[in-house]
Amino acid sequence: MGLFTRRDSPSVHPITGFWQWWASEGSARFTAAADSGEWGSLSAEMGEQLAAVHPDLAWDTGAGRRARHLLAVSSDGDAVLRRIAEQWLRAAPAADDAWEFAAARQPVPGVSGQALMIDGYRLDAGDVRFRISKDPGGQRLNLEVHHPVFPDLPEGVPLQVSFLILDWILGEDGVERWVGAVDTSTNGATATATASDLAAAAKALADRERGGTWVLMEALTPAGERVMAKARRPLRWIDYPMFDLHTEVRLTYSDYQDDGLPTQASLDFLRRAEDGISAALGTRGILVAQETAAGTRVLHYYSDSEDQNSGAVIETAARAAGGDTRHLPDPGWKHMRKFS
Repeated sequence: MGLFTRRDSPSVHPITGFWQWWASEGSARFTAAADSGEWGSLSAEMGEQLAAVHPDLAWDTGAGRRARHLLAVSSDGDAVLRRIAEQWLRAAPAADDAWEFAAARQPVPGVSGQALMIDGYRLDAGDVRFRISKDPGGQRLNLEVHHPVFPDLPEGVPLQVSFLILDWILGEDGVERWVGAVDTSTNGATATATASDLAAAAKALADRERGGTWVLMEALTPAGERVMAKARRPLRWIDYPMFDLHTEVRLTYSDYQDDGLPTQASLDFLRRAEDGISAALGTRGILVAQETAAGTRVLHYYSDSEDQNSGAVIETAARAAGGDTRHLPDPGWKHMRKFS
């Protein structure tokens, strides 16, 4: 009988494995391919390496802003996948002369000079036009997209092409932030805005939102009691892609007015409790909304589900204020749509 037993080597995290492959051979080979334009089997190999991280992640290369080339991983708007892409990016090496990295498709410089070949048709991005209108809240842009080739393409293809071109113009995150409803149009008379006009409209929204704010909302319960709510603006998961855990903190107050809302004494208590919880959490999470009615205030926090300490911090601080907590996984912040 042998004196020693073999131990299996500890498994390597798929993201770690990807970057080990990139450091050992991927970077040099991809640099040569990107510089020469001769990819051979490298595209398939990259697909295999990335599939080990998650099979639904997409990838693309392009011109970098600081490096010669960009390697971007895309979640195609999926909040669960975007978190994985963000983890992939955070584990990436520092950018060098050859490569920089991104967790979403980036805007393409000189987009009007780009072209696609679809079903034998050449689609020049410079010929795309938009009809732009704001959504009812004025926070997003609703779009009708037109191209002269659209009537000749199979059903559904014009919409796919539209989203690809929107990624080229605004970047994947820009589309998530600023674009609402998207439809295609065969009427070039109403869709007259250019790609530059669309980029300028998105920038105007970004400039207006700089610094952020809070909005107040009011409603009535079925029993006729007032409900007061307050929510952040902007209220978007894409600004905090790692914060996928929704924590409700429920605080009760016994001193309230006839309509169920707190008196000044209760307001002081609620504010102290909220300040204490938020201060304890710090930058590990964010308070995005609160709602108050019938002797109860609910605070809505988001944090990183893999940061066990953030949830414990909220629970401890809430307990100290006499509150209860409930944790719910919520990539994409779907529970916050009622505050949008």
